[in-house]
Amino acid sequence: MLKKTKGFSLLEAVVALFVLSMITLTFLNSTSIFVSSQKKFVEKNKYDQIADLILQDMMEYRKKVSNPYGSITADAQTFTTNDKTLSVSNVSTMPKVGDILIIDNLSKRFTVESIAGTIPDSVTITTEENLPVTTITSSNITFIAFKKDDLSCFDGLDLTGSVPSSLTNCPSLPSEVTNLFNHWKSIIDNELGSTVTTRTIDVADDGLVTVTLGDGTENVSLAKKINLCIFNDAPTSVAFTFPGLTNPITTGIISHDENPTAHYYADGIARKFGSLTADSSETDDTTSSDCDKVQYSTCRQAYAWEDTISVFLYRYTGPDVRVKPSACDSDTSWQCPGVRINQNDLSLWFIFDEFNYEDDSVDSTWVDQNVSGWNEGGYLRYTTSNLPANARVLVFDDASESCMNNITSGSCTGRYRWGEAHDGLVIHLGTGNLNELSDINLTLSGNPSPMDIDKWRVLKNEPDCLKASGVSGSAHGDATNREDKDECWQYVSVTEDSLASALAEGATTMVLNDSSKFPSSGTLQIGSEFVHFTSNDLTTNTITLSIRGSRPSGILAENIPANGMGGDWTTQTLTGDNLLTGFQGGYVEIGGEIFEIDYGNNFSNLDNKTIIFKSRGQRGSSMSSHDAGASVKNYDMRDQGWPVGTAVYEGPPNSVPIVMAKTGSGDNQNYPRKRLKKKVTLNLSSSSVCQ
Repeated sequence: MLKKTKGFSLLEAVVALFVLSMITLTFLNSTSIFVSSQKKFVEKNKYDQIADLILQDMMEYRKKVSNPYGSITADAQTFTTNDKTLSVSNVSTMPKVGDILIIDNLSKRFTVESIAGTIPDSVTITTEENLPVTTITSSNITFIAFKKDDLSCFDGLDLTGSVPSSLTNCPSLPSEVTNLFNHWKSIIDNELGSTVTTRTIDVADDGLVTVTLGDGTENVSLAKKINLCIFNDAPTSVAFTFPGLTNPITTGIISHDENPTAHYYADGIARKFGSLTADSSETDDTTSSDCDKVQYSTCRQAYAWEDTISVFLYRYTGPDVRVKPSACDSDTSWQCPGVRINQNDLSLWFIFDEFNYEDDSVDSTWVDQNVSGWNEGGYLRYTTSNLPANARVLVFDDASESCMNNITSGSCTGRYRWGEAHDGLVIHLGTGNLNELSDINLTLSGNPSPMDIDKWRVLKNEPDCLKASGVSGSAHGDATNREDKDECWQYVSVTEDSLASALAEGATTMVLNDSSKFPSSGTLQIGSEFVHFTSNDLTTNTITLSIRGSRPSGILAENIPANGMGGDWTTQTLTGDNLLTGFQGGYVEIGGEIFEIDYGNNFSNLDNKTIIFKSRGQRGSSMSSHDAGASVKNYDMRDQGWPVGTAVYEGPPNSVPIVMAKTGSGDNQNYPRKRLKKKVTLNLSSSSVCQ
């Protein structure tokens, strides 16, 4: 807490406040709260400076009271089905009903419904939510929100007189509020004098705090919002996090009464059932969408963009309905049973690439508009985790893709392959209350090979961006006129720099334009080459490489003769490493000979590491015999020379390699590689998601 005694100067207060703001910034993520720099702060007049200091103190007060109960621990225990009872120890002060807590290694947050027992070690907390069916060891508990700390004891403070003992909505002022009152009054008296007769603090219901200072001639009011949204059962914003990024990215929630499966059904007409509890009387849900064209993917293009994975939350505001998942396979028993969507239920959307053909007339035929460019296609595998118990897939896009098996223990693994169109995954979360959810994430795995996808994008928390496509005033436009790609979305790419000087094959040091973007050691990708490094000199931007051309290798299953392409050997299932070649293909090296391979456009071949040899003796190499057991190495990732300006990307664990379509000609042909952030997490277990 920032403290100040009578006689300190305003400059000292300013310096102290700047230090405080730097600390506070590590805990709160809201640029609307903080001044952008110390310089900007000291340029304000005294009225603004003091008003800002009061607001900063209030925010520090809000932070300081976090976890006021000390180091409470959850005892080692086992939770069973529908268990809400938590045994705790080391309790010095009883928590309150409505407090929100998290337990180490359990990402979900829990709300206190009741509390009983005697302190310190015989206390039982009953939570509003079911505890997970699991066994925990003794674990720390952190209280992240408190119903009692709602700023009401600041509302109506008048700093002209003596500190009151109570306020309209605060029967008894806490001692810290009393101390702050005297502290602020002292600063105003010393710096502005007794002529300042207006000295009020007002707090609105939404946490907007207004400080007004004036001398009867002119008043100065400064208003800022103090974080209270965690107490809202249906917040309008949360956050997504990406590995390697320090701060969560705030996102809004699109709200609309349109059935969330409508975008993926033929002609934009979803299917629903006449009963909310049974799959009977299946009919068209003709009220859910005005889209009239679709082929393979969404009829609206507003939520998709070329070479990008779009992710956002959608809140259904229509009446309760039981829907049939789109593109499900009735022969696969777990795909097609109806899903009940209640009013205000949430769904989590991922859209991979966009519907974008080389021939624009195909675009206009199927999605009501011409889309520039050409997305070609792609392939990826994923795992989504920490889903709630009643989560269901709403959109399969292709019945053989999406989640390959039913959601089990909150997780499913899936894959997508698309060409010119695009694919999407929509997961019904079965609740409208974000506080009931864990930190849901989608992680890319294997060796994705979307042609040119290299970034994610997250929906911004802007009012017109939270209006669904087709709604009046929506920044997303409608089925025939979508928004600008940057208006409603924040883009996330891997950390990237470039070579400041050429890097020769075998060289052990490289100079970047800005090596401070990367850690002191780890892994990087230079062009298509994967390397390890042991040091990073930030003064000279020089990185010392310990391993060049780190590349996986499989083991040949059968003999390859010295000449020709005939025979059964052209299809082989390798043992050993996954070669990390793309679904569309790649180059491999056996001995000194270079082969081009692919997977025959077959999922199972890729899963089983079954490669198909397409050509041999490439890059000037000579055909020769190779015995079973020989090493098969990825050729595109080899140690090689790279010119000035070559892209350098961060490596794992923050990113995965993305294998592109073949480019170049003759001996310069290759399958270039980029990198993509490995996963996205809907961040719900941290109070920092409240903005």
